[in-house]
Amino acid sequence: MPASNPLLEVQDLHVTIDSVGSAREAVRGVSFRIAAGEVLGIVGESGSGKTLTVSAIAGLLPPGVRVGGGSVHFRGEDLRAASRHRLSEIRGREIAMVFQDSLTSLNPVMRIGVQVQEPLLLHRMARSGEARIAAKERLHSVGIPDPDRAMSRYPHEFSGGMRQRAMIATALIASPALIIADEPTTALDVTVQAQILDICKRLNRELDVALIVISHDLGVMSELATTLAVMYAGRIVEFGPTQQLLAMPQNPYTKALLESMPRASLARTDDLKAILGEPPSPEALPPGCPFHPRCPLAEERCRLEEPPLLTVAAGSESACWVAQRQPLPPVGSDVALHRAPEGLAAPRVDLGEPLLRVRELVKHFQIPSGTPFRRGGAVHALDGVSLDVHPGETLGIVGESGCGKSTLARCILRLINVDSGSIIFRARDVTTLRGEELRLLRRHMQPVFQDPYASLNPSARIEDAVAEPLLAHGVPKREALPRVAEVLELVGLGARYGRRFPHQMSGGQRQRVGIARALVLEPELIVADEPISSLDVSVQAQIINLLRDLQRRLDLTLIFISHDVRLVRHLSTSIAVMFLGKVVEHGPSDEVYSRPRHPYTGALVSAVLSLGPVANGGRIILSGDPPSPLRPPSGCRFHTRCPRAQELCAEVEPSREPVGASHNWACHFPLEG
Repeated sequence: MPASNPLLEVQDLHVTIDSVGSAREAVRGVSFRIAAGEVLGIVGESGSGKTLTVSAIAGLLPPGVRVGGGSVHFRGEDLRAASRHRLSEIRGREIAMVFQDSLTSLNPVMRIGVQVQEPLLLHRMARSGEARIAAKERLHSVGIPDPDRAMSRYPHEFSGGMRQRAMIATALIASPALIIADEPTTALDVTVQAQILDICKRLNRELDVALIVISHDLGVMSELATTLAVMYAGRIVEFGPTQQLLAMPQNPYTKALLESMPRASLARTDDLKAILGEPPSPEALPPGCPFHPRCPLAEERCRLEEPPLLTVAAGSESACWVAQRQPLPPVGSDVALHRAPEGLAAPRVDLGEPLLRVRELVKHFQIPSGTPFRRGGAVHALDGVSLDVHPGETLGIVGESGCGKSTLARCILRLINVDSGSIIFRARDVTTLRGEELRLLRRHMQPVFQDPYASLNPSARIEDAVAEPLLAHGVPKREALPRVAEVLELVGLGARYGRRFPHQMSGGQRQRVGIARALVLEPELIVADEPISSLDVSVQAQIINLLRDLQRRLDLTLIFISHDVRLVRHLSTSIAVMFLGKVVEHGPSDEVYSRPRHPYTGALVSAVLSLGPVANGGRIILSGDPPSPLRPPSGCRFHTRCPRAQELCAEVEPSREPVGASHNWACHFPLEG
């Protein structure tokens, strides 16, 4: 492995989880080295041991989890032999962590400035005045505007991107040699993700800081990492230079991860090559190679003997018996690892009368002023949204957090009331329906929520959760249970899963339950709000293929909400782009993705991290965060961030006319088509 004079050296690391009456290895013999200024990426599905590996390095394992063997040396010092005080000292001065969820990592009752200064005060013994000046400089260096004002604010007053930047500033302030970032961009919009990655690359280049970055997104790794380690079932199964490994992977698991990603070269009508099955749990590893039950290239030796990590190409290593004998075929070649099952013809979109017609929809949320007899402000969640959805269509809605996507979904489903405008579904105005009329109509339009675990009763069995909509509409339980078994089979689970509880299922399985729950009433329209945002890329591909297959079989109409333009383009027939409560562009998915006309759409598309060339010839990194919906800018709401904005944009709001045209946008100075 690289780095003859390493900053950090991990050798044969084992991490064990102790439980009642047993112990199981979650990390099994991980070894790597990293030099100063190097960026090591660690990628793999959930449960592969990524986070436990870096937590063991930093001495931050949770209770009940321990290092079972191996060594960790930082600048030649054995961290396993270090005292708790010494480990704390090293973490503050030399090794810093950036965690996935910045909101839970920051103290909600402490101001940002105090938290950013803390490592400097505790570990560098700086004076308070020096620490404050250094904190302002770090906040400015990571792109937070007006550091003086930012220092006095609390975490909840920051957006997700600003909180993540504050975490990076906190990690950098003591000038560490190594930063460990655990999924630092997973919960962020693509535009904010592009900003964070740009900051990480710049700081790595300018300060020569070494980085260990954990992610399940190979696009992030392609952008940031110089060396890549792919983990599966607690061990590294492929290791090597990032670009070489992504161009010609020599482990079937790495190749399968790459083929699960939607690529620009993949036709929108094609299914993704999803990895079948799920990763094994540490207590039930199969004999031989742990990946062999999911690998179509598996041979008899793979089922009997686990392969070692051996060199297969210059600078690359792979734990695969097949790859050690012959090179694997390129990604996307005719010899596919996982072929999607043969499906039915794609549903025909009826361009006649729309199934759903939304016109001039307005929804503002009033905020109390906190002062008697004074009126508070209002969040402009939706301001004049108009859309048509035709039978058989899949409308993808994209935009950054806070643009109004979820509010629009809840208004369409009448989970919240609108302030003005109309929602016509099957020639009836949903906004005027009440009581029994509304209840009867809702069986024709059903939601799929973002977090399936939060939307399921943890104490109810799956069959009861799926049967609940039927029972609410008066179907006797004896008639509901056969229908439940039918839809569980339809979503690829099987009736046997009906006796399980939500905690006994994986994230992908719970999302399938959420889809089954939506289908059990045989609706015409399904509104899926970020249904795959928290899932691994391999599970995302499974759910995307499932939705496409169900649409073919059942002639469903879908509204699919996501912040990932790449996934929306692959699943949807048309795309609506939202910014700050307005639709700024709408048109056929291939056309919007390949020839965006609104500058905001162009920024979203260019921010997509792919393994090939950047769309449209260059990445557009938007500065700052979206404006507050409490105080929308005058004129075009995007003009404060738009690189093409002129004086007219701040004064006159552009119109999106005509709404029914195949491709329309709201911009005074659109991009060339």
